[in-house]
Amino acid sequence: MEAVLDMMQDRRVEVADMTKVQSKLQQIISGGPDHLQFIVDFDYTLSRAHKDGKLVDCSWGVLENFQELPSDYHKKVKVVKDKYYPIEIDMSISLEKKIPIMIEWYKKANGLLSESGVNRSWFPRMVAESNCELRDDTNLLLNRLNQARVPVLVLSAGLGDLISHIMSHFGVLHGNTTLVSNFLDYDQEGKVVGLKEDDGLIHMYNKSESILKRSQGDNYADRKNVVLLGDSLGDLKMADGVKDPNVVLTVGFLNKNIEESLETYKKNFDIVLVDDQTMDFPNALVTDVLKVSAVSVGSPVTV
Repeated sequence: MEAVLDMMQDRRVEVADMTKVQSKLQQIISGGPDHLQFIVDFDYTLSRAHKDGKLVDCSWGVLENFQELPSDYHKKVKVVKDKYYPIEIDMSISLEKKIPIMIEWYKKANGLLSESGVNRSWFPRMVAESNCELRDDTNLLLNRLNQARVPVLVLSAGLGDLISHIMSHFGVLHGNTTLVSNFLDYDQEGKVVGLKEDDGLIHMYNKSESILKRSQGDNYADRKNVVLLGDSLGDLKMADGVKDPNVVLTVGFLNKNIEESLETYKKNFDIVLVDDQTMDFPNALVTDVLKVSAVSVGSPVTV
């Protein structure tokens, strides 16, 4: 556990119960890659929250901020976001009150999509022209997990079509990755008409068992050690669909309202990464997992 214990001393890492966390880390590391799976959020978890003091686009933002969209659409999107975003990040509002408001937000955003005039052929240019970026060394993390055949489930309330393009753009959409998200519907000319709602709208507070069952199968039967990466309290439910897990390590990226939210995050996540725009901690954990695996089979350690 050398690499991960070194990271635990980093000023970006906050832990409420060190004994519990060390026990979970030991279970995950000793279990090796064959019993491991990662369940991760995308927006502001795999992707950065900010860079050089400026906010970066989430997957919705890649579409909504595309400069060639009608100015009227931009104005309407801003009005909706200005109304609902402060509610999303307000820790004083209970989940019971917040959930219907978030659903209302997503439905309004969905309604505006039909007015955007977006064509699916624009997506590569949207991504290339946006300021969306992945956290530092996300490519290293996802490449190593792919090489070790560790399944990665990306579960997002964002726009799945654009997340797929973003991950492809940065070269991290591998064969071990399953993406469960909201996907767009198109007319015959490829124009966006709204969201597909056949499987139900995914928002930040319903990443629950019913959604995960759409992605979990026999390939996950032996994957009882789970590392969960998220940036909101709603992300904690992402592992609810894992049947009889041995251990679930929850890692929360705290990107905003740090002073007001830190204690709440520490009470709910095993590990809190404070304004950390890197994948240093997950990479340290994977380093230790792969070292143990390499030693156990007598092969050279490559990390």
